[in-house]
Amino acid sequence: MNKLSMHAYILASPSAQARTDAARRMASELLCSAPGPRPCGACRDCRKIASGSHPDVIYLRRDTDDRGREKREMGVDRIRSIVADAQVMPNEAEGKVYVIEPADSMTVAAQNALLKLLEEPPGPSSFLLCAENPERLLATVRSRCALIRLGGESADAEAEERAREL
Repeated sequence: MNKLSMHAYILASPSAQARTDAARRMASELLCSAPGPRPCGACRDCRKIASGSHPDVIYLRRDTDDRGREKREMGVDRIRSIVADAQVMPNEAEGKVYVIEPADSMTVAAQNALLKLLEEPPGPSSFLLCAENPERLLATVRSRCALIRLGGESADAEAEERAREL
């Protein structure tokens, strides 16, 4: 599965849209099933990722309160859900991609729970931690991820190239 050499990346940008776009492109590169250059944008996996319906790309976001507003922090229960899910084989692709947005909102307990997955990822799993401020992540989490700083509104070509070289 893993066309990129690392299994965990921090996608850092002040723009939520840039982080989301970069995560989608990287997920496509990781799960693309076409021969040749990846992502192809045309295979079933790439099309499903683009539409947001790929069952092996799992998005983790903060819970909402009873009024539908996002909570300030992402708690440990959200991370424990992927710890369990990561043990299950992928549905369609060769592996799974977990997109955690915003990763810098994880509590310390949540980051510590994620640490075990980052240290010993089960099977072909990749983790994309989207963060406005990666310095809010624990040093132990940051040390197990490749940091990619993205430009303003969309990921710049240089950052994408660095991601491919990692």
